Amino acid sequence: MTSLEEHLGYVSDTVRLKAFRAALARTVRDGVRVADLGCGTGVLGLMALEAGAASVFAIDSSEMIDAARASFARAGFRGRAAFFDTHSMRTELPERVDLVVCDQIGYLGFDAGIVPSFADAARRFLKPGGTLVPARLKIFAAAVESAECYRPVAAWEADAVPAHLRWLREYAVNARHAARITPAELLGQPVLLGELDLYADEPAMLLWKAELPIERTGTLHGVAGWFECELAPGVWMTNSPLAEQAINRPQAFLPIGEPVVAGDGGQVALSVMAKPRDEIIAWTVELPSGRRFKHSTWEGMTLSREQLVRADPGRLPRPNREGRARMIVLAYCDGRRTAREIEQQVLADHPGLFPSPDETVRFVAQVLARDAGAW
Repeated sequence: MTSLEEHLGYVSDTVRLKAFRAALARTVRDGVRVADLGCGTGVLGLMALEAGAASVFAIDSSEMIDAARASFARAGFRGRAAFFDTHSMRTELPERVDLVVCDQIGYLGFDAGIVPSFADAARRFLKPGGTLVPARLKIFAAAVESAECYRPVAAWEADAVPAHLRWLREYAVNARHAARITPAELLGQPVLLGELDLYADEPAMLLWKAELPIERTGTLHGVAGWFECELAPGVWMTNSPLAEQAINRPQAFLPIGEPVVAGDGGQVALSVMAKPRDEIIAWTVELPSGRRFKHSTWEGMTLSREQLVRADPGRLPRPNREGRARMIVLAYCDGRRTAREIEQQVLADHPGLFPSPDETVRFVAQVLARDAGAW
């Protein structure tokens, strides 16, 4: 899914929009200043202005920040918003705000970065006594029978998959999957797994345990999770498969190593551990028989170099070819040369920077767009 398609889903979800509009109507006072984290198209910041806010700081590290800038202008709010093309945790605002809003809630509530982002925003952006939207999360879990949800795991065992690639199933079974759970796929009633007060200090680790009831005989494929989110006093939003007014967002599916038969009347012991800042989730599912499945998204990651560095902070890093090239380009950014002049100087001084001049030109443009501001 492209970023534009993803954001179309957000702005066409009438239940979600209604909930945020109601929450901002209750929390925005005339003349307040608002920070919109991960603003995307800018829809929540625009709602805040419509509710009476004086101005908005719109923050987003993706290309959607340009869409937000254009959307504010088209809505007649040019001059009432400032735009920051970076992650909120790397942003310095010129002044503190009265309200911070965002929808980095993901599928489980805590799995898209809202916990560390709000902890940082509350510390650096928010005035004393300021407001966070949302304010609180409840996370629910239930045992699930769903061959469809399990398909991303089972598909790696198909005859069509070359035998020497089937080991990649281990990545799939250790991943959190987006799934559209139906009520009929629940093996029992959901239970409250945990709660998060987003005004509280950021927890380094979350650890929750619950007993999930099995109320009919079936095949256990894994665990489903979802959230209920208090946006403002009396205003809630959920992606629960049981809710009549749920937002259009999948639930999280946490698979187990292999499907097993679960008998009516039993319970499945679930333990969930999460590191919100690193977006790592580990889950253990124990059957009444004592059989246990342990999984972690860390085991499901095809580790990037960044993750390897964090796993071994004692290693001695050296710039790779692209890093050295980036340093070369940025060294020409002295506030006197134009972008065109920098490009030409790099080509003249470093003709072998990349295999072709065209690729060097593309790289210079990329570096200047991402790492160099206008003077």
